[in-house]
Amino acid sequence: MPGIVNPKGKKSQPRLTPSIKKDTVNPRDFMKYDTRFSCEDCSHYDGDKTVCTIGYNPLHHLKAEQSHQYELAGNMAFCRFLEID
Repeated sequence: MPGIVNPKGKKSQPRLTPSIKKDTVNPRDFMKYDTRFSCEDCSHYDGDKTVCTIGYNPLHHLKAEQSHQYELAGNMAFCRFLEID
């Protein structure tokens, strides 16, 4: 059975869902450019219902979560389907 070997040498269960890919963001670029990176900037986002109209989970892509993640680790989970009007 496939699994991940932990520091104690035991295999753990594989993830049920894949983790979200996070991209490193250069602090200079973050301060210099007015980048659109959150669901609130996207035309697929329904702000009244807090849902993505194409079916994705907006939890990790909301502006507050993105800003918190950037301040915490210097990276963000960019949505690959972000569309700006």
